[in-house]
Amino acid sequence: MSSLFKKLALFLLGLVVLCVVGLWLLLSSSLLAGPRGALVARVLQDKLGQDVAINGGVTVDLGSVLHITAQDVVLLNDTNPDSNLADLVSLDFDLAARDLMQGRVTLSNLTATGARVTVVVDENGHSGWTNAISDAPANTEVTNPQGSVSFNPLSLLSGQGIQLSDSSVLYQDARNGLDLDVQMSTFGLTQETPSAPLTLSGSGALNGETFDLDGTFAKGDPFSANIRFDQMRVDLSGDPTDGGYVTSINAELQELGQLLDALKLQRPISGNGKISAKMHISDGPARVTDVNVAVALDTGQSLTVTGELGEMGNAADVSLDTRIRLYPDDALPPPATLRRDLKLVGVDMTLEAQPNGIPKRGMVIATNGFVLDTTGEGPPPVEVSGISRTPDGLLRLGNAVLRIGPPDAPFLVVEGAVEDALRLEGIDFGADLLISASSLIAPEGFAAAGDLGKLVGGFRLKGNAKVLSLSELQAKSQGSDLWHLDVTGSVHNALKFEDVDLHVKVDVPSGAKLLETLELKPIDTGLVQLAIDLTSQDTAWETAMAVDVGDSELDLAMSLDMADPHPVVRGTVESDLIRINHLRDIAASALQLSKLNPQAESAEEPADTNEIQPLVLSKEEPASGPLRDVTLEPLGRTILLSGMDLSVQIDLRKLEGDAGTTSLQSAFEFAEGKAQLGPVDFSYGGGHFNITGLMDMKEDPDTLRVEGSTDGWDFGEIMQAINFKKPASGVVNGEFKLQGHHKSVKDFLATMQGSAFVSMRNGTIDTQLLDIAGLGVLPWLFSKERGKTAPIVCARAPLYFSNGQVSTKQIVVETDQVQVVVFGNVNLKGKTLDITGQPRRIGKPLSRSPWPFTLKGSLNDPKVKVKDGPRRLKRSDGASKMPENRKLCVPDILQLQ
Repeated sequence: MSSLFKKLALFLLGLVVLCVVGLWLLLSSSLLAGPRGALVARVLQDKLGQDVAINGGVTVDLGSVLHITAQDVVLLNDTNPDSNLADLVSLDFDLAARDLMQGRVTLSNLTATGARVTVVVDENGHSGWTNAISDAPANTEVTNPQGSVSFNPLSLLSGQGIQLSDSSVLYQDARNGLDLDVQMSTFGLTQETPSAPLTLSGSGALNGETFDLDGTFAKGDPFSANIRFDQMRVDLSGDPTDGGYVTSINAELQELGQLLDALKLQRPISGNGKISAKMHISDGPARVTDVNVAVALDTGQSLTVTGELGEMGNAADVSLDTRIRLYPDDALPPPATLRRDLKLVGVDMTLEAQPNGIPKRGMVIATNGFVLDTTGEGPPPVEVSGISRTPDGLLRLGNAVLRIGPPDAPFLVVEGAVEDALRLEGIDFGADLLISASSLIAPEGFAAAGDLGKLVGGFRLKGNAKVLSLSELQAKSQGSDLWHLDVTGSVHNALKFEDVDLHVKVDVPSGAKLLETLELKPIDTGLVQLAIDLTSQDTAWETAMAVDVGDSELDLAMSLDMADPHPVVRGTVESDLIRINHLRDIAASALQLSKLNPQAESAEEPADTNEIQPLVLSKEEPASGPLRDVTLEPLGRTILLSGMDLSVQIDLRKLEGDAGTTSLQSAFEFAEGKAQLGPVDFSYGGGHFNITGLMDMKEDPDTLRVEGSTDGWDFGEIMQAINFKKPASGVVNGEFKLQGHHKSVKDFLATMQGSAFVSMRNGTIDTQLLDIAGLGVLPWLFSKERGKTAPIVCARAPLYFSNGQVSTKQIVVETDQVQVVVFGNVNLKGKTLDITGQPRRIGKPLSRSPWPFTLKGSLNDPKVKVKDGPRRLKRSDGASKMPENRKLCVPDILQLQ
């Protein structure tokens, strides 16, 4: 029995020795280096989820903890066998023998030397790296949006240590051109005990920009990490929350150029910036809040972004305020009155997420000449996608969309690409134009806005920030028979309006219908046609315009050569036939259309154009439409303010009307800052006028001076022209010398100063008009016997104007029996009057006026009051005798001797 036990013990001892020898051979002997390498490669493959090959052999130091060293370790690329995913000169790690006996493989104290990791992503998003690991621990797995299990490499390091030296990571992405070459001189992640925090430290370079990094991570406790470049710093700090943690991200960029260098982008800009945000990570989708971006360029431009990105991947949850400034606040360009001085000042955009998923957005585009302000619900005003880096280091915007106008119906949508976003070069955009025709005339100004149709078209923009060409311009009116518009052309440089070729045609079949649609008084103009051609080549400009109303026609031509030492705009206004009634209808129509201008302000409340107003989003849509704070002058005044001289010859060879045919020749000259129209000398139907208009654009550019005389006009025809059909007669003469602001007719009347003298002789007036005026209550006032008409021997009215106030002391109206002396004032600005009239028998100026009267109140409805006359008058010098040769229409009291 004892011999049996002895044999069994010897057998077991031999078996143990055989196992030990076999294990030694497996772990240490060069005879089994191949199987040993394959075994270690399989362990690493299970851990990394990638195919691993060990080409340089494996050595194992025996002990309770096995120390394994692998040489020439390769992570294979299944999709591209010619390129490895990673190459390691050597890889060392520890493996507990007990864990190995129990079938658990836990690597610790990893040390890698000469690691070269390559991640190359193709256009389809494939890199050759596999992410699925069937036996990875549960705490190392996350689920991607497609539902597959993904490997989290940080979990491999959790609770363990790793040391890297002379290693690198190359990341290249064909989808966006990102090219990151990270060279790590040292990298260490250590944990003294399983309960101690992980400590991170390292140094290296990102695309040649050196950095240092460190951090501390502890499960369930706050963590922090930072990476420091020479002129950049990024700090991370996290705090645990229920089910997750909140990470604060803060970046300070002392020089933007280093960031561009680190991203292998060309460096055309310089400046500084700060970025901060908070990321909330829990069981649900991650959220980003408290976003704050502030970037300032050395050239004065700035960008600020504040708000929330909301739930990651959900564009409808974004709420951001963006503020772009092209000039510093203390160096804003002055308000522009001329289009050549127009500059873009800034852009404000706001995007506010709404529960219904449709964001509320607003955009303010501010120039130094106007502000375009739009708010409402709709897509973001600006969208950018396809951001990438080109092989030569340019930042490319693959697709950018700019929507200008009301959010629900932008009138201009520009979409395209920018090859060099930092320099604004390689711009290629297509633009679609769709705008309500009513908004071009008077936004929300009338009920039947849809009857005017729409303006539909488009154009293409190509070039850079200095030369931006506008081509393929085509725009036409659609959906209306009231008018037809056709615009075509191109501009070689839209930024400076150089080398222009524009053509505009407008047809209005019925001016009366168009005015009626605009809720204005209809004027029967008939068919109106307008054609404008504007061309320029280098420094030479040509403009041609033709206006046709029925068989009346007017041609305007202008030319300019900016290469001349003293450029002069030369032009002609010519016509072979203009019918007087057509001229009158067009003038009346223009007066009606001027009522649609909401920008016209009275002189009593002038627009403040001394400073640019702060650029802020309006709480409400401006009543007059999206345009506000307009300082640009009308185009005609802009030409006068440009500093160029003008010389325009006017030759209207045939003016034809019911009273006969005449012609008109005159000129408009502008030289050395002074403009003059006329003298315009015109005779027609027995009447004649001579008028001259003057402006001094240097000393007083806001004031128009008008002076001249007129005579021979039939009072009856004037009354009929203003729609008084009752009979009247007389010959009207006048002289005037007036001045006022020329911004609008309303402004001119409100600021008018000067004098005028109007007279009439041998006239009559229908007595019903006197009754309407309230003066028919005096049956003897205008004639001895009341009849259908009352005679007016003469009338003489000296008038004086001062800031819209008209005053007089010596208006005289005489009949064959009575002289009426009128004095008082009229307030054109306030539309009121206060006039007193005293009738007396001719040659009896000192007698009592039996029926003096007053007109007081509104110009539209004055109140007439007749009262008892004053006592007899007496001259202070005692004069009481009328002269033998009495003068007509001179107050009798002033003629006494």
